[in-house]
Amino acid sequence: MTKLKVNALLLALAGSALLAGCAAPGGEGSGTTARGHSALSRDPLLDAPYHSEATCVTERPVTVLSRMKETPLACADLGVSATLDELRDAGWRVVTLDIGEDSESEQHVGFPVTVMIRKLF
Repeated sequence: MTKLKVNALLLALAGSALLAGCAAPGGEGSGTTARGHSALSRDPLLDAPYHSEATCVTERPVTVLSRMKETPLACADLGVSATLDELRDAGWRVVTLDIGEDSESEQHVGFPVTVMIRKLF
């Protein structure tokens, strides 16, 4: 073989090896699932089955000084604390919202909020 043919053959083999390495499956749990997140995400908000429901309660009373969307919700069923925006981004939607009895703290009236959420995607 001529030197040119040998170089072309080596280049083709190197290119094939590179492409094969990129296409080969990774280690256990690598890549993403059909749902689009890492197979090892271990995030209860993302990993929850579709159509599951959970109840979350505000960690502190909602007052005129705080916005509901910025108030963390403790979701004991899932073992997480998240805002409404974080829940929405993870595929959850509010089914019911219950405003509890108002109470006064630090000269502001506040109220606890309980939210039932459902996983849609």
